[in-house]
Amino acid sequence: MKTIITFCVFSLVLGFVCVDFGYPQPFSDAVIRSLPDSSFVLVERDKNGKQVRHFPYKDAMGRIDPDQLIYCLGTLANETWVDPKNGEIARKHLEECYNRLKYRRSQDEFQGSVNINTAHLQELVCLPGVGPVSAVRIYRIRKVQGPFKSIKDIEKVKGIGASTYAGIKHYINVDN
Repeated sequence: MKTIITFCVFSLVLGFVCVDFGYPQPFSDAVIRSLPDSSFVLVERDKNGKQVRHFPYKDAMGRIDPDQLIYCLGTLANETWVDPKNGEIARKHLEECYNRLKYRRSQDEFQGSVNINTAHLQELVCLPGVGPVSAVRIYRIRKVQGPFKSIKDIEKVKGIGASTYAGIKHYINVDN
């Protein structure tokens, strides 16, 4: 429980809404509360019998929300599980969904430029070398520190160094 509380405080400092066990964003807490259990990757019961719903990645109609799916994958390491084996089950399921999403996206050839100050997570993961974890880090940094002033500033994101920057610099912009 201590890890969960720490995650919630951390999330609140970053400006994300935290409900019960620190559900990831971009879904709002109102949306999360209204979702059926089937919208979550996994539902557990703790030792007191309380329901713990992990990672809402589908909307109320049962459709996968691509940005939320990517956010869940990007924050998966922060989650605390009643049964640690369930973390692996959840990871595999989310990765399968993500791989299907990536396959569909790869069939549409990437063209144009991505504004790193306004791009959705699904746009960020289309950049070469940027996966869910890096996309979430970009999202969080711009929420906390404000917009990137130049494309070179993206190198300040943990995990995006000179080689990743070299691979994406022609595909990104900071236009307002």
